[in-house]
Amino acid sequence: MDTPPPNPDFADRARAALLAHACGDRFGAPLEFVSDLSVRTRTVHLGNWTDDTHMSLYLGETLLAYGPITDQSPFEADRFGTLVGEAFVRWLHDPLTPTTAPGNTCLTGARHFERDRDWKTSGIRSSDGCGAVMRIVPIGLAWRGEALLEAARVSALVTHAHPNAPEAAMAGAWLVGQILETGVWGAACVEDAIRHLDGPWNQGGNLAGSLRAALVWAQRGEEWLDEPAIPPGDGGWRSGSALGLAVAAALRWPDDLGLAVEKAARIRGDSDSVACLTGALLGAALGTAAIPPAWLATLPRRAGIAGLADRLVAIRA
Repeated sequence: MDTPPPNPDFADRARAALLAHACGDRFGAPLEFVSDLSVRTRTVHLGNWTDDTHMSLYLGETLLAYGPITDQSPFEADRFGTLVGEAFVRWLHDPLTPTTAPGNTCLTGARHFERDRDWKTSGIRSSDGCGAVMRIVPIGLAWRGEALLEAARVSALVTHAHPNAPEAAMAGAWLVGQILETGVWGAACVEDAIRHLDGPWNQGGNLAGSLRAALVWAQRGEEWLDEPAIPPGDGGWRSGSALGLAVAAALRWPDDLGLAVEKAARIRGDSDSVACLTGALLGAALGTAAIPPAWLATLPRRAGIAGLADRLVAIRA
């Protein structure tokens, strides 16, 4: 299929989605394990990003290795799942990985794939941890339509096999892609995702409930995210609450990426995962100019992250 080249505004917003994802990850990292209300006032000293960004970079390179989706070369789940599994094994043995606070489920899933080389069985069936969704932004940049949805589903199952995990990955990747396509972010976009989750995207999970709760919370006008209000109420450690809290923050502060990311990070839970997803959603809507310059100026591997986004957009189909 022939697709027109993306215009500069599209390319800038795609670049911003991945850069703001890394910036949010980095901002939230020092707050991740703060379990009391001091999380709202602690000074944040920016260091490196975590496994959220690291795994996203590996997934992005996997999409490039797979190549563009065309009528002559449709999406093949087994090929893609194998490539993702192989990439996550390389991630597992990357010397940087132990320094990025990698999640246990992601590590275990990668080890299972390394042992058995079967993406259909490597994922942990009991886990719907946020690792399945925090890394999906590259999929929203590179592909669209059914290929995007299937790639998101498969990428989640390599490590996380609970039904909520692929649902969150599908919804998260679709939201990023939809914002890029339309340039519009708001409740209507989330409502569309919920309708799909109630229909063809349903994998037997309850991700739609998390997004419904995010819509309700965002309308309240509160000044701090309410972790228990977004199912399953655990502050972002699981897929539903991670994506739900990010959606809530992005809806509550849609015109201020820096504020939304900071609010998303200052929770008693998985601060970096919620903040990185918030950054990706608003980066896709607002572009690179919306990212605080101080965050970009010291972002590790900034040029490589921006370049990866550009290469992903080049194969978009």
